[in-house]
Amino acid sequence: MGSRVLVVADDLSGAGDSGVPFALREMRTLLALDDTGDAEVFVADTDSRHLEPVQAAERVAAALRGHAAGRVVFKKIDSTLRGNLAAEVGAIVEHSDGAGVLLCPASPATGRTVLGGVVHIGGIALHHTDSWAAEVADPPVDIASALKPLAVRHVALASIRGNAAALRAKLAELLAEADVVICDAVAENDLRAVVTAGTAGGRRPHWVGSAGLADALAEQLRPGREVEPPPPVGGRVLAVVGSANDISREQADFLAERVPHIRRLPVRNLLDANAAALARMSEQLRDELATGDVVVTVEGPVDAGSARRVNTALAEVCAPASEHAELLVLTGGETARAVLSRRGVTGLRLLNELEPGVVLARTEPQPGYVITKAGGFGTPETLHRAIAAVRSGRGLG
Repeated sequence: MGSRVLVVADDLSGAGDSGVPFALREMRTLLALDDTGDAEVFVADTDSRHLEPVQAAERVAAALRGHAAGRVVFKKIDSTLRGNLAAEVGAIVEHSDGAGVLLCPASPATGRTVLGGVVHIGGIALHHTDSWAAEVADPPVDIASALKPLAVRHVALASIRGNAAALRAKLAELLAEADVVICDAVAENDLRAVVTAGTAGGRRPHWVGSAGLADALAEQLRPGREVEPPPPVGGRVLAVVGSANDISREQADFLAERVPHIRRLPVRNLLDANAAALARMSEQLRDELATGDVVVTVEGPVDAGSARRVNTALAEVCAPASEHAELLVLTGGETARAVLSRRGVTGLRLLNELEPGVVLARTEPQPGYVITKAGGFGTPETLHRAIAAVRSGRGLG
């Protein structure tokens, strides 16, 4: 396998946590917000999770046309199967030119596993959890249902853990007859077995999964993990928690109890505010940053139809003030992209993973540090621990 990689993700936080395993193997990794630049590992955020399926598929196809030549292709999907799964994976299938697609969204480090072709969270089948509480639709009962009308085949855990030669033969056979081959995995070693078997043939498949599969693929390309830690980051911290996930809200509350300022912005205020009102909110936030760290949260329900408007308004408040912070902490992929784009950031050099799903990066072209985190991971202490690690330089290597 070649060592140049293209990662295609549908939101920014997912792009970060699926790109960082390659950075941890000393592969120069760029997460591009504007689809430009070059690196050994190029991470394209199509920002397509909430688009119509046809538009989402075209953005994935455009990323492939622009950056896939000569690269191993990895498509990041949400570990709970949210987004335009069938449309975007369909674009990957078409680009694979008959080499096939191996898919497994398991991420054992964050409690996501696949058994019987069904995603489980903490051992509970996805459709029996509340992970899709903020979604309009119901969660799929299995991965195959989420991929319709693509032709899929499934490889059970017993085969993944069986004879290596038999697994290689089985994968080769199924890749030749199906659009997508879904693999079970409940542990990191299962994902490594899939990657080892999938890379043994003459033609390399395209890969689809979450951070767990990305880590196994990165390990196959560049064994070992050695990262030189950046220097400790001092100064003010601005944490913006835009995710509606209950876990993120708990993390924001825990952090708010330990910093001087908490600013809770009601959804209705953000939606109703004109440019002048948003500018006043930003000035107040800047004044608070002058005297200490600040946590910003969004209060109230955000429906799917207004989420983009809320994040745009949130960025108008937070991005100008963020110039006075040495460290940004952004939770939720749409929130992160909105704030960073408004600030003029065009790319992130991925540096390290502070905890599963919690990524440290350096902003470009303006120098600065940012922590990104998807909404549904971690414990209440996660954000606080991540900030402490970056400030002290501990846990960065």
